[in-house]
Amino acid sequence: MLRSTLLSLTLLSMASAGQTAPGFLLGLDYSEWGPNSGLAAGQIAMDGAGALYVLSACTTSSDNSPSCVTKLSSDGNTILWQYNLGLFASTMAVDPEGGVYIVPQPTFGVQQVSLSVEKLTADGTGVQWQTQLGTYAVQFGYSAFVTVDSSGRAFVAAGVGTLSGGSTAGIYLIRLSPAGAVDSTSILAVTGWPTAVAVDPAGADVVVAYEVFPGVSFARLIPNSGTWAGVNLPHAIQNPALAVAPNGDAVVYAGDLNANSFLQRIDPAGNVVFSEAIAATNGAAPGELALDAAGNAYITGSSANPIYPVKNSLAPCGLSWMSVFAPDGSILQTTYLPFNAGPPLIAESPNSSVFLLGGVDASFAPAEAGPFPEFINGTYEPSAVFHLSPNAHARTFPLACVSNAATFAAGPVAPGEIVTLFGNGLGPQQGVQLSATLQSPFPTQAESVQVTFDGKPAPLLWVQDTQINLVVPWSVAGPTTEVCATYNNVQTNCLTWPVAEASPAVFTVDGYYAAALNQDGTLNSATSPAPAHSIVSIFATGLGPIGPPQADGSLVGLPLPVNTLPVQVATYFCPPILGSWPPNCELTLTVSNAIYAGPAPFLIAGASQINFNSDDIAPGGGYLAVETPSGTVSSIYFGIHLAPQ
Repeated sequence: MLRSTLLSLTLLSMASAGQTAPGFLLGLDYSEWGPNSGLAAGQIAMDGAGALYVLSACTTSSDNSPSCVTKLSSDGNTILWQYNLGLFASTMAVDPEGGVYIVPQPTFGVQQVSLSVEKLTADGTGVQWQTQLGTYAVQFGYSAFVTVDSSGRAFVAAGVGTLSGGSTAGIYLIRLSPAGAVDSTSILAVTGWPTAVAVDPAGADVVVAYEVFPGVSFARLIPNSGTWAGVNLPHAIQNPALAVAPNGDAVVYAGDLNANSFLQRIDPAGNVVFSEAIAATNGAAPGELALDAAGNAYITGSSANPIYPVKNSLAPCGLSWMSVFAPDGSILQTTYLPFNAGPPLIAESPNSSVFLLGGVDASFAPAEAGPFPEFINGTYEPSAVFHLSPNAHARTFPLACVSNAATFAAGPVAPGEIVTLFGNGLGPQQGVQLSATLQSPFPTQAESVQVTFDGKPAPLLWVQDTQINLVVPWSVAGPTTEVCATYNNVQTNCLTWPVAEASPAVFTVDGYYAAALNQDGTLNSATSPAPAHSIVSIFATGLGPIGPPQADGSLVGLPLPVNTLPVQVATYFCPPILGSWPPNCELTLTVSNAIYAGPAPFLIAGASQINFNSDDIAPGGGYLAVETPSGTVSSIYFGIHLAPQ
């Protein structure tokens, strides 16, 4: 009973994730090749007229090429100008009138530099003004950051160092007038490196993020006082993206030390408006953040796993996505886009039109030719520009994702694998959990929902508007299968999805630690770890065919069938050498024979149970591996809590 309840809860863990809000829809206007600069674009921004500005390497000859700023017309068809800065820069700000502000950066390591800010001329032919700020100790990637308000005042957060003629250490916020004169300086008396700076359009509220090991802290400059107030956040965070809404709310998109990501909105009084966990980042760092004039937050990410819930996606799920959150934290839209080299850069205009720039596969086919040259295979990966804008009639994908139900990873499906479909309009608003007995299998049609693989109906476990849990029919053979969903006799779009002999995945309680049972039947956890010399049971799916064959959707009874493909548990042990660990450590891969690895008794055919000795697993966890007839070994990592030996 505990095993069945555990698996059911795991399957439904994402069923009610997130609240959606109606009436918001972005559509894809066009896509085109981006600058062929080895994806060395450091930043993109838009002006009030919707023109795009790209800060990137000028050439493909070196990653440390002098930086260029390129201005692209709002329709994406024309490069209006390109200016070679003659130096390396990774931070840029653009005001509503198209003024471009640049802070030069060191190329490597920690350096004492004479810091300056320069503003380019409106036509991109030169520098309108340059202002020296003083000498600072700056570090590549954590040095100085610039932002600008709607009146053209620039705000620079500079690293630990000293102003000319002074010796006070701290993070300096320096404000410059539209003419380039320094008109105020405020010192945040901490020892750390700035990681981001943001200002509201009126320039009244300024927020600075700074690195203090082991995470990042935030502080807000109290308007008209010159003093700073701390901003409380729920985690020790890293890799923050930061923005300030017109009403003064600070919006933070960051990751914590456990590689989880979150989006948080904090009002000027320090109260949390909302805090939203951004699921399934698979350990990837958070992406980019932008706000529109209404205060909606746009975030990007890159992961093998999708973010939930999918809402009005413009493409099937893949590696990169963009999600839009309303000021109250409700999700307006989540869409996938075919970027493959980390989270795409994002720039947003006041009217909610969006530019995205990121890496794509060389086989990518842009919708328009665009002003950048077509990618030619060479040293660097190609990039692409996407433009999105509000469009109530945009074409969306009701069925967007096919993912493993244990990990929510979007990969090939295997016969008998428990999978999850994500999209919109897939079923009833209120989710329905279906059931089966040894005499009656799970249904292939319920609540007016049906899903087919190559026309073969699939057994349904859970049906709901944004999510369906089901089992891939055992007859699916590949190399691809056509997945179609129908609700109320209306068929959604169909997805052509790859098929594998095995696609192993372990059910978890939190995305890392396995939903495991100790030998005494208790749930494995930090407070109830597995004792030494005991048996631990984990549950998996996607381990391939079983014999004798079982009917689709049936529960496994006695006598138990067996897994056809060999299943092993493997782990890396790191024995101490000369009493030190690490660094004098040799990793040894140890493969142990599972005590039992086969269909889970009295659960649905396709769910597997693996029993192994806790002594065979290194502290932290191990790998579940399946060897296919072709000789390919597929494996998945899982965490386990072990009692100290």
